[in-house]
Amino acid sequence: MSDTPPLCLLHIGKTGGSYVRSVLRHNRNRWTRPIKLLRHSATLTNTLESFGDARQLAFTFRCPTARFVSAFYSRRRQGRPTYQYNWSAEEAAAYLWFDTAEELALALSSRDERLKSAAIFAFDAIEHLKSNLATYLISPEALRMSKPQIAACVDLPDLDTHLSAFMARLGVEAFDLPAKPKRHAAPSPAPALSAEAEAALRAHWVEEYALYETAREIAGELGLSG
Repeated sequence: MSDTPPLCLLHIGKTGGSYVRSVLRHNRNRWTRPIKLLRHSATLTNTLESFGDARQLAFTFRCPTARFVSAFYSRRRQGRPTYQYNWSAEEAAAYLWFDTAEELALALSSRDERLKSAAIFAFDAIEHLKSNLATYLISPEALRMSKPQIAACVDLPDLDTHLSAFMARLGVEAFDLPAKPKRHAAPSPAPALSAEAEAALRAHWVEEYALYETAREIAGELGLSG
């Protein structure tokens, strides 16, 4: 096991990472290879620098629309009820401007330059929005180039269906679910974006959606999609 290249589990915020990590920790005695349960700071690039080009990668991901809504309300609650992380000064300013994800998304295409500037500021201020898919996966091209090193990746809505196959690709063929796996989930469903708000978000986050589609393609090739 010591000679086996490590498998680096990236922790992309608001994609079910807390749940996967809790399942892996619960089954630590069943690991057949070294697995690095990395923090939010770990990326495609710096894991290469830290662990070498033989390292493999695993991660969960999520549609940018759903991730945007989840991230906005999670930080508005300051992480509660699972966590408690106070706002940064920048986040506090952002939430003075925007009370809902709908308002923030619509402001991205506003003709009011002051409001639009506030929206762009908010994207650079709110955690999990500034740390977007591109922070972790760099670009669609970089992700495709790293495909030989990707042991497993799965879209969050597909995780329950493919959890056994996902774990097997991490070298954990047999596993038990903890009695209370950690789920960093909202206490109640957040309102969906309107079509107009989602269109504004897609126009602002073009590369995010391209990265998401690339990750979905790779998940499909690994048999972890649908």
